[in-house]
Amino acid sequence: MKKLIVVVNDLERSGKSCTARAITHHLNELEVNHLLVTSNEMDMTDSFAGEFWDLEDQFEIPQLIGALDSHDAVVVDIHTGAARNFGEFCENQELENLLAELDTEMTLVIPNNQSERCNEEITDLAEIFADQADYVIAHLPADERTQVDWKKSPAEKAIRYLGAAQVDLPGLSDDLLTAMQNTEVEFAEALNNPSGLPRFAEVQVTQWLEKTSEALSIGREYLVPEEVGEVALDY
Repeated sequence: MKKLIVVVNDLERSGKSCTARAITHHLNELEVNHLLVTSNEMDMTDSFAGEFWDLEDQFEIPQLIGALDSHDAVVVDIHTGAARNFGEFCENQELENLLAELDTEMTLVIPNNQSERCNEEITDLAEIFADQADYVIAHLPADERTQVDWKKSPAEKAIRYLGAAQVDLPGLSDDLLTAMQNTEVEFAEALNNPSGLPRFAEVQVTQWLEKTSEALSIGREYLVPEEVGEVALDY
């Protein structure tokens, strides 16, 4: 069973790109044949090893079919503001039925910065996609100034009803923040190719990826293709 992993949250700077790249690192560690896709053309720097899909204007279903034919997992980073477009695409193309024919399960990975707006967004996404997908909620460290209670919130209840996995991603240490400031590279871009960073920054970024990969292992059932997951559990 293949995986279509869609990282989505319409809130700007909610952690989508970093989460998507962390997932690709996790899949790399498990030696999963996968593809990283961005729907933001600005991501297409020299260090980005994936593909760009224009989900708003020029995306066609054969692109998705071709990617799933060639890979065991496809990770799609949905840019801010495009979540509803992707929901409409799923409905119009009857994607749920198509994925069943392709022996593929879809997982929505929703970064959660634990703000009220984020809770509302999670609730909306659960209503839009309902049982078309599995869910992983990636909890990010909260800003105490905007943090709201997650437990017993409408978002938590909706996600619990849908059987979501929940993972806690690590925050950025002071050393990592200092390294990023010194390199003047955006963190998401640094995750594309840590080995291309100065040694101090490479170490800090790699350590964060390792901690994040360990956290993501909790959502293995929804993130790792079935056959690969079974093999990994044997070791």
